[in-house]
Amino acid sequence: MKVAVIGAGPSGLAASIILQKHGVFPDVFEKKDRIGELFNHIAGLLKVINRPVKDPIIFLKKKGIDIKPMGKIKRIIMKGPRVEGIVAGNNLGYTILRGQDKDSLENQLYEKLNFPIHFNEEADYRRLKEEYDYVIVATGNSQIPKSLGCWHELVSTWVRVANVLGHFEEGTLIMWINNLYTKSGYVYLIPYSEKRAVLAMVIPYISKEELQYYWDAFLKVEGLKVDIVNTVDLSHDSGNCFPHQYENLLFVGNAGGAIEPFLGFGTFNSILSGIIAAESIIFKKDFEKSIKPLADANIKMLEFRKALDLMGNDGIDRFIKFLTFPPIKTLVYHTNFNAIKYGSIFMKYTFNKLYNKPYEQRKKV
Repeated sequence: MKVAVIGAGPSGLAASIILQKHGVFPDVFEKKDRIGELFNHIAGLLKVINRPVKDPIIFLKKKGIDIKPMGKIKRIIMKGPRVEGIVAGNNLGYTILRGQDKDSLENQLYEKLNFPIHFNEEADYRRLKEEYDYVIVATGNSQIPKSLGCWHELVSTWVRVANVLGHFEEGTLIMWINNLYTKSGYVYLIPYSEKRAVLAMVIPYISKEELQYYWDAFLKVEGLKVDIVNTVDLSHDSGNCFPHQYENLLFVGNAGGAIEPFLGFGTFNSILSGIIAAESIIFKKDFEKSIKPLADANIKMLEFRKALDLMGNDGIDRFIKFLTFPPIKTLVYHTNFNAIKYGSIFMKYTFNKLYNKPYEQRKKV
């Protein structure tokens, strides 16, 4: 069986590991000259996002993908316009190093391969689909599914990621949500160590030029005492890919709609989609049916996104109070309750209720 993989990011590498495990050695094509994104940063794997999976690291290990996280998230601080909520626990999720460092997620996966990757090669999917039995498209973007009419965009965002120096509490994730400087997006900070952290701003529905305005507004309002080492700006598209398989092309990772539309997390879904694609090829499973739970979860996340888009600052404060109200906090963060599944029903009702109000009334909610 001949299999090609376009892209050596987390989804493409995960698929390659599973294929290798079952005796299929794919040809992996990567357009860069090395593994990993061009800048180092930290991704979060929040347990609450991935329910009903109880622990994403243990789950992936059982699937054949063993990842060593940087550490555990033990505290989440949510800062609204006037309200601050705190959630604490022994393990609310994990921090994962991304980039070209030897301990990065990408390099951890790469080291598990027993065959070479074709670097510096811009693969042509049209040629590969004729030469291979299957082609796993893990390009990190929606360009190929868009060109084939398989892409429905949900949310387009601009992201600024900064490496900063200062004094930080390891294991603590801080999130800021404020219409004044995040629109309906958010800012988060995750430490590498006590002295170094990643500060990232995620803003939907804006141009690249507008990103600087929101960034400056955030720094001015919050007055963070940090030194910015460097920044990089990225555009992210969250969308539905359907079908996920077009002839012998299988779309995974960001090309398969792995980035959820609410907060923009996608690392876990990217890895899992690569695993599902490889297993579908090896065991002759229906890929569309197997990938459906991931696609359905993103639709549920969309209800949270719609509601957040219509929230004013008063609504944001109430939302944070609700999430950190002790009984709700215990249910959402300290059990395996599927908050996304059932919360989406509540959010859908909230969105419909808001949508039927005049615009000025919506923004006051």
